Amino acid sequence: MKKFSLIISLILLSLTSYSQGVTFITGGNLRTIFELAKAQNKAVFLEAYAPTCHVCAAFKPTFEKKEVGDYYNKTFISYQLDLTSPEAAAFLNKQKIWIPSTPTLLYFDKDVKLLHFAIMGENTNSSQVVIQAGQKAFDTKNRVIAYKASYLAGNRDPNFLYEFAFFSRILKDTTANIDAARAYAKATPTKNYSNNTNFLILQKVIIDDENPIAQYLFSHLAEFNGKYDKTLVKQTAENIIMYSLISPKGDKYSIKKINEVRANLTKLGVDKKSIDARVFRQEATAFFRENQPEKGIKVLEALIDKKTPKESYKFLSDFVTTRTKDKNALAKAALWGKLGK
Repeated sequence: MKKFSLIISLILLSLTSYSQGVTFITGGNLRTIFELAKAQNKAVFLEAYAPTCHVCAAFKPTFEKKEVGDYYNKTFISYQLDLTSPEAAAFLNKQKIWIPSTPTLLYFDKDVKLLHFAIMGENTNSSQVVIQAGQKAFDTKNRVIAYKASYLAGNRDPNFLYEFAFFSRILKDTTANIDAARAYAKATPTKNYSNNTNFLILQKVIIDDENPIAQYLFSHLAEFNGKYDKTLVKQTAENIIMYSLISPKGDKYSIKKINEVRANLTKLGVDKKSIDARVFRQEATAFFRENQPEKGIKVLEALIDKKTPKESYKFLSDFVTTRTKDKNALAKAALWGKLGK
């Protein structure tokens, strides 16, 4: 108990106070921040920032405002979380939180349970918005963690749907993201699929290549290229395809689906060699699963040349032995295993 009191005392001596604004603790670490929150029965506010982020720097005067400090200092234990630090990476990974941009404001209760988060930008840099973000953390009906319950209760308002899909992506809830984004697409007229709002949603929210808006993008590239930067259109489409391919569902793709992926990447101008390198895992897996082991082996053989290192041979051997019981394929795997030693 004495040791804990000493830690708290040391932390209290290590404060960054923005004049009369928000007091950020600079001593200790996240563990001691939450210990302090328990001791003072307060929630925790984390400003997730990057040292080189100019928007983050622009928020400093806002956090210095007296009205912001008055609310945050009585309500939260505040800490600035440097996203370039190992501490931040470990914490966010454990909490299953992805930070899409900075600054992001994160709110937790004293037991490290996420209450709310808010993505900030130049157009939200005001005392009122920052205070409202903190207040929303205690609004049990409208804070971010309440969105899933609202969705399950039948909320299908289009604005809510794309916000829920976006927040689900931030919380790494892929299933919720896909479901909500598809519901949003269903509620949106097809004629609006290529408008500015939906192109932004394609960039920031959709990670599912079977989403109707994504499908529309793949089949109407000329329309999108005529409205937006061609490089950004290509990047957006590629990202969606690859998100889906490397997700768990990608390992269940059929050969038909793999061919669709190949066709879409080809339309985007990706060369065959690059496509082969991107899809080989899922393609070979599909061939083995669909009882075409010789074609699966052929896909893998195409990756081998005179410069193939031992580690790659070992990888290929293990890859085959975990996906098929075909005798000829296993014989090839054994050969690769020897070359991998």
